[in-house]
Amino acid sequence: MFNFVFRHISLGVLLMMIGTIPALVASAEINWEKSLEDGMKEAEKTGKPVMLDFYTDW
Repeated sequence: MFNFVFRHISLGVLLMMIGTIPALVASAEINWEKSLEDGMKEAEKTGKPVMLDFYTDW
């Protein structure tokens, strides 16, 4: 019984670790733009979506 449970837990941990690899690879490929105008031009050229990130420390 312990061996069965241990194998399933090990498999779950392994799958979670493998699942994080695409996120790590994708984060290395993000090229951030400094201005909205440059970003919109690049998005229009490549056909990629635009993400706007707003921040304040009120």
